[in-house]
Amino acid sequence: MKQFLTILITLFSLTITFGQDQITWNEVGVVAKEGYANNIIQTMDNFYGNIEMPEGVSVSLTAVYHSDENHKATHYLNFAGTIEGLVELRQLRSGPDYSEYTSEFSKYGKTISNSHGKTFIRIPGSEGDEATFAQVWEWRVEDQGAFVEEFNKMIKVWKPEGYLSLGGIFGGQSIEGESHYIYTTYNTYEEMLSFGPKTPREQKAFEDFIKNTDPISEFKGTYSVVNVQTWN
Repeated sequence: MKQFLTILITLFSLTITFGQDQITWNEVGVVAKEGYANNIIQTMDNFYGNIEMPEGVSVSLTAVYHSDENHKATHYLNFAGTIEGLVELRQLRSGPDYSEYTSEFSKYGKTISNSHGKTFIRIPGSEGDEATFAQVWEWRVEDQGAFVEEFNKMIKVWKPEGYLSLGGIFGGQSIEGESHYIYTTYNTYEEMLSFGPKTPREQKAFEDFIKNTDPISEFKGTYSVVNVQTWN
């Protein structure tokens, strides 16, 4: 418990340090019943497509594309934006219409996780990026300051194409204790498959990041998703 509190305190201090222009998020893991994924999409669209979305907030549904055999979620519903906007959206997720939505949703799937966190570093992609695919890498980190420093060193030399962010998971962690993630997007499947350093200098920067963060962190895995629908 003491170690967990130390990690959480450091996460909050990093939030203050990198607090400008960052995004807060709440992500819900969903398992769709076999053959009912389209029903879930339609049910969500009937609700989220018919409410006035608060300013600075977006809601997106993604489908898991690549994962290991232990990954249970088939979809993720992500709420992202400002804290004020997310609080306002949470208030809209109530009342008779929301109860009807959750009742309909339960026919086709179930919620299995609910986590929240915040970005520490965000690097926008190019204007016009479609961000069809995304990949997430997760770690349990013991020295957050050093981990962020190594990340900064790497991206000064090599940054994947598209949007890139480093952030922390504040609540809803699994028993594995994942505390940090790196998230990057791709416009196409080909871009995702082509991920990786392209020059010897970039390769060294990537290898240095892995080597220098290995003693202070434990890699927990990666998975990729494809965007299904976004409401904003």
